[in-house]
Amino acid sequence: MIANLLFLLKIVRVFKRHNVLILIEKNIRYKIIFRLFTFLLAPTTSIKSKEGIPDGIRISSALNDLGPSFIKLGQLISTRPDIIGNKIAEDMAMLRDNLPSFPKAEAISIIEEQFQDKIENIFQNFSDPIAAASIAQVHFAEIKDGNKTIPVAVKVLRPNIIETISDEMSRLDWLTNFLENFRELKRLQLNSVIKKTREIIRFELDLRYEAAAASELKENTKNDQSFYVPIIYWEHVAKKVLTTERIDGIPADKIDDLKHNNIDLINVSHLLIINFLRQAIRDGYFHADLHQGNLFISKTGNLNAVDFGIMGRLDKKNRRFLAEIIFGFINQDYYKIAKIHKEAGLIDSTQSIDDFSQALRSIGEPIINQKAKDISMGRVLMQLFDITKQFNMSLQPQLLLLQKTMIIIEGVARRFNPEINFWEVSKPEIEKWLKDELGPLAKLKETGEVLQALARRVPDIPDFLDRAENAFDIIIENKVALKNNNKKIKSSKILLTLASGVIALIVTSILLI
Repeated sequence: MIANLLFLLKIVRVFKRHNVLILIEKNIRYKIIFRLFTFLLAPTTSIKSKEGIPDGIRISSALNDLGPSFIKLGQLISTRPDIIGNKIAEDMAMLRDNLPSFPKAEAISIIEEQFQDKIENIFQNFSDPIAAASIAQVHFAEIKDGNKTIPVAVKVLRPNIIETISDEMSRLDWLTNFLENFRELKRLQLNSVIKKTREIIRFELDLRYEAAAASELKENTKNDQSFYVPIIYWEHVAKKVLTTERIDGIPADKIDDLKHNNIDLINVSHLLIINFLRQAIRDGYFHADLHQGNLFISKTGNLNAVDFGIMGRLDKKNRRFLAEIIFGFINQDYYKIAKIHKEAGLIDSTQSIDDFSQALRSIGEPIINQKAKDISMGRVLMQLFDITKQFNMSLQPQLLLLQKTMIIIEGVARRFNPEINFWEVSKPEIEKWLKDELGPLAKLKETGEVLQALARRVPDIPDFLDRAENAFDIIIENKVALKNNNKKIKSSKILLTLASGVIALIVTSILLI
């Protein structure tokens, strides 16, 4: 209990220093009691000057000071505009996860423990840290492949990070259970947020999962020449160590260097949007943290990505849902968007399509005459999700993560090209996907998948027919006394025989396909 109270004391002090308590106080009924309580816990803590700094940035800075679990919590909260509001969510989505590095000697110790070998037998020329975040940091090194030397990037988990996060999450569990006793805070569903944070962190604390994520994304994008995922060197991967091909290129935040090297920034901005849409809509698996620190631009102007700790996944239904919504806004077909929501069962059956269509028009029409640089797909989705709450529509977490990622992608793209028109860039890609998805070839493919599934059931069909015929024989034997109905029963058996013949014909056709 004492440890939990000290944990609460630390949170209050940090929140007070970053002037975050005032934001919480707005949602508290008994403000005087809250003010007195926080004053008693942190009477001497001074408030830093935060004038002009957006609320979302202040919250993110406070979470960054509190430690790795809180940073991950902030990343998750930034996907929940329904809880914290659109503006704060947007500000938090753009914050990068940077922490001081830990000593090279500690990284070497972790590597040697993971591989049960000396560092010189695993890596050559192992460097000092070149980047550090809340969960891990990155070093450069080399590995041998026969007589060939391969430059690699080595990601190493922070010392004791698993134990630290486990302890912090336990304290957060206690804190959220305590806070949910207050009616004003219960609606925030803090327990569910903490539970989701646990799930996300669990994957990030095992770098084998990140290796698998990078491998899947590389397989999906192998034919996309403008987007590159580094090779994973699996023999140098462990729970706390991830080794990938070292990526060449200019960091995406070095705009002057990109210009100096005559990189076509307008084309780069288009490639960023196009590749994001391909991953999200075509593949249903997308890089969900593609900020400037995780993106490098090659000499030919293509995109090289790193850091696959946060990935998003959309099933086929949600991919089509997203594509048709964006396409509907492009074409100003609000009724179609509303109909899609209704058919997908995302809107309660009692809700009017016409009313929802009108609500959608309130989002779409104001942007028609705006300049391209003022139109944001991320904000349009954010407004859409805000309206859907009024129509009792429950959104899946994947869509909220997608919306957050879209804001990040747009922010990076606008740095390359402030005048980019997301709708113009998006339209051809979405049109192509919808055409492929709804065209005759796609229908034939779906039919083939159904027939293949049926073919896998072929061994069961003869047994089913035998059992059906035996059942009819038993029925006939038990009905001998009912002479008047014999003809009907025999007719039924004839029908079954005919049906069996039809099924046999279908099965034979399947086997010949």
